[in-house]
Amino acid sequence: MRRVINVCLIAVVIITSNIANAAGRVSVEITNSSMVNVSLTEVEKGEKLFLKDYDGEVLFNVTLDATPSYQKYFNLSNVSDGIYFVETETPYEIKVTPLLKNQKGVSLVNQSAVTVFKPLVKTDNNIIKVMFNNTEKSPLNLTIYDSDFRLLEEVTGNEDSLFKRTYDFSKMPKGEYEFYFSLKDRTFIKKVSI
Repeated sequence: MRRVINVCLIAVVIITSNIANAAGRVSVEITNSSMVNVSLTEVEKGEKLFLKDYDGEVLFNVTLDATPSYQKYFNLSNVSDGIYFVETETPYEIKVTPLLKNQKGVSLVNQSAVTVFKPLVKTDNNIIKVMFNNTEKSPLNLTIYDSDFRLLEEVTGNEDSLFKRTYDFSKMPKGEYEFYFSLKDRTFIKKVSI
């Protein structure tokens, strides 16, 4: 029993340190009434930086190369009042930091930065393992389609903090399958070839 508890504690420490490490990689600061400074460290090749408005319209988008650090200033003096989002996206997660712009200037919305983890789909000899870390415990919907877009599986409204499933595709025809993960206002699509 003690060994199980120790293994669980080690797993929690590893997960927490990875989350803390990821959270420390992105810094969003207000430098004056209308300037926002975004700093990234340990940038991975293919990492993305976005500035979006409340409706999801992309105002700035860049895909980065691997570099020890990256810095970008956004001048929001010429945009209308409202809520904006600084998003960084890696292969495993999306970090969203909301900003409020009004007649007084720009401010960070306190304690409201959110990390959305992307689902993981691994294939091993026709066995497909699916895992999704649902930190917000939002209702998750998963649908699986074959290459002809026929529905094979549907899971709706799952609110588990850790969603795990294993699917045996050994009796399925060879081809491409799509896994759609829908959660709040985001949809992740993972394609798997058997």
